Amino acid sequence: MLKTEDNELLTRTGPETPMGEMFRRYWIPVLKSDELLSDGEPKKIKILGEDLLAFRDTDGKVGLVDEKCPHRGTSLSLGNNSGCGLTCIYHGWKFNTEGECVDLPSEPKDSKLKKGIHLKAYETTEKNGIVWGYLGPQEHQPPFPDFYWMNLPDSRLVSERVWQECNYLQVMENDLDYVHAAFLHKALQKQNIKDGLLSSKLGINPDHPLVKNPPVKQAVETTSYGKRCIAVGSEDETTDVFMEIHYIFPFYTYPPRMKGEDGMWHAFIPRDDHSTWSWDVQFAHYSDIDAEAQRERRGILVDEQFRKLNNMTNNYKQNRELMTYANYSGIEGIANQDHAVTETMGPIVDRSREHLGTSDLPIIQMRRMLLDNVKAHMREEPTIRLQDIPLGKLYSCGLTGPKGRKWSEVIPLDGEFVYKDGSFTEETEGPHSYEKV
Repeated sequence: MLKTEDNELLTRTGPETPMGEMFRRYWIPVLKSDELLSDGEPKKIKILGEDLLAFRDTDGKVGLVDEKCPHRGTSLSLGNNSGCGLTCIYHGWKFNTEGECVDLPSEPKDSKLKKGIHLKAYETTEKNGIVWGYLGPQEHQPPFPDFYWMNLPDSRLVSERVWQECNYLQVMENDLDYVHAAFLHKALQKQNIKDGLLSSKLGINPDHPLVKNPPVKQAVETTSYGKRCIAVGSEDETTDVFMEIHYIFPFYTYPPRMKGEDGMWHAFIPRDDHSTWSWDVQFAHYSDIDAEAQRERRGILVDEQFRKLNNMTNNYKQNRELMTYANYSGIEGIANQDHAVTETMGPIVDRSREHLGTSDLPIIQMRRMLLDNVKAHMREEPTIRLQDIPLGKLYSCGLTGPKGRKWSEVIPLDGEFVYKDGSFTEETEGPHSYEKV
């Protein structure tokens, strides 16, 4: 469990909050590139409690700016996007992607007012069909991260974003929770699943290592990029399975995958304290990805605002008859299953009332890392930086090995990711008490 004040510190991410200000010092996926057309409609986007606007100008450059016109506060989402700038329909004030005021037709031609007018604007870059933004101070801007999937052809990638109706932390905690897959995502019967896919829309086959035996033996290893979470399960009488989750500070993850399966990368970006932009990038290592099959198995259907059609109002279309013969949850779509359990916790979980067990070790370690770093940020001390870390080599890939072998021997950490300031590993198997996080 967490102290109430620590829970508040971790979950409040708006402007001028310690966590929100720390998150602003990392690159954030904002929206997909194909959502913006040159001289097309500007798109509203809320990030870290701030109402922003994204638009693509005549030359194709993307602006990420304050939604409100600095004149009288009218929404620039109504503005005219043309001639390499966004013009407010109220009085004709026009701004370019850098936030510079380039036209002030409501003032005299010799007015010097224009020089002092500036629309708040953030730096952007595009990579693999995603627009990214940096919302922090320029003097602290880090290099753009180079994730493994960014070096693959676009034909091997599928990316999605969805508005999730709860705080980012409970969404991210779910991603580090190995054991939930053996229940929430379990299909009750063997299915014919296409090569490369982890699951069908019903769930994961009952003989998959994530499902057939909950991996109660776990370890968490501190790394240069964050945490590597290891789980060990039994494959058969002579073989064990060794799986890994990578938590890349502060809000990126690689969930567990076995060798031969398509990979998955997540980013969990606070929209505000009560909602999250959940990003999925699925990638195939060696051939074109089956985008249709990947979308079907995840089962996320959204409206024009990227809010789910299957949600709390219709109980995620749960079918209790499915629970008798098809899957554990009665919900179709493996992502819908995750959204159901995290959103029904409420907008922000009261972690002072939890009862944690041995299976929660990765979650505990992630929370500690976030707390340590945000408190360092409050002291104006450095936090984890991703520059100089070869993220292009990192993804999750589980392996099998003989029983009796140590996980560190079967699935060793690449030396380039070793935490240089003193390694820390915590393991669990059997009863422990985790009342203090």
